[in-house]
Amino acid sequence: MSVGRCNMSGIIFTEEWLADYRRRMGQGESRPAEDKQPPKRSKYGNKRTELDGQVFDSRHEAQVYEELRLRYLAGELRGILRQMPFLLPGGVRYVADFVILNNDGTYSVLDAKSEATSRDKTYRIKKRQMRECLGIEVQEV
Repeated sequence: MSVGRCNMSGIIFTEEWLADYRRRMGQGESRPAEDKQPPKRSKYGNKRTELDGQVFDSRHEAQVYEELRLRYLAGELRGILRQMPFLLPGGVRYVADFVILNNDGTYSVLDAKSEATSRDKTYRIKKRQMRECLGIEVQEV
């Protein structure tokens, strides 16, 4: 007999008990409805893309990474960081797509944005906070 879950009063429910209960309630052996629904479409229709064993939120972001990687391999950049978080005033968190370390020791913050996503109100507010509060200019690529 396999042991399933235990409720707060210490009663142990078995898998058999759960299967019997579901049959009595007319639920059968199927999974809950939320498991059968297709995955949600992203807000702007982006398609997750895998490149070099890394998963990117969009094809455009993967293309930007590939360009940056080639620049790094050519010696034009010292380093590339992905999905770098910045803490803004009020506990707001901004995650930059890329932070690149230039050969002169400076760094740049890049965000792979389409025209539609660059108009997003939340993004625009965070971009302005990055500039005004932290003195960092976010470049859209």
